[in-house]
Amino acid sequence: MFGAVTGSFLGGQLTYRLKGYKLPGTLGSVLVASGMTIFAMMNASTPRLEVVFGMILAGLGMGMVQPVYTVAVQNVAPRAQMGAATASTIFFRAIGSTLGVAVFGSVLLTNYHAEFQRGVPAGVPPEGLKFFDNPLMLVQMRAQMEVLFSHYPNGLALMQTLMASVRTSLVHGLHLIFVTSAFVMAGAVVLNILLKSVPLRAHHHASNAEPAAHS
Repeated sequence: MFGAVTGSFLGGQLTYRLKGYKLPGTLGSVLVASGMTIFAMMNASTPRLEVVFGMILAGLGMGMVQPVYTVAVQNVAPRAQMGAATASTIFFRAIGSTLGVAVFGSVLLTNYHAEFQRGVPAGVPPEGLKFFDNPLMLVQMRAQMEVLFSHYPNGLALMQTLMASVRTSLVHGLHLIFVTSAFVMAGAVVLNILLKSVPLRAHHHASNAEPAAHS
């Protein structure tokens, strides 16, 4: 979030000083693609500083990119349609983010379950496996898991084995998501390069609104 705020400020300054939005958009998409590439190269032993570096790059890029499209739309929209054009960018951005979270979340959990099931050792009680359906709840359910597994021979050691398998399974699921995101952002770089750069206008001429008014 700190990177996004900083990127938004830098992107606004670049747009104002260059009187154009194409360069900030292209630079921002390159930064996001770089951050996603760093994430795609992560594994279970990746140091945290490398993760933080990727987060900063991605945050800076997102901060620079997001205002670009609003400015681009407002720069070419007739004055009478300014509100609808701006609302449309926000609307479709919300739809895209909702679909993206849903799709990537499904991909993550599908790959996690497939990978986790392959690593389940023999002798695990069925009632113990239900705790691992949602890896996000494992921390909150840790005390209940320990109570359950303590009733079985070697239960706590078995639980630790399963917890290690969770880590490996999540790495596989996240890797696919970040690789896909890196390719998507590489495509975004191309789209931003092809983005038509219309010089920023300082004000709207009355003639811009007349056709919309007569229609």
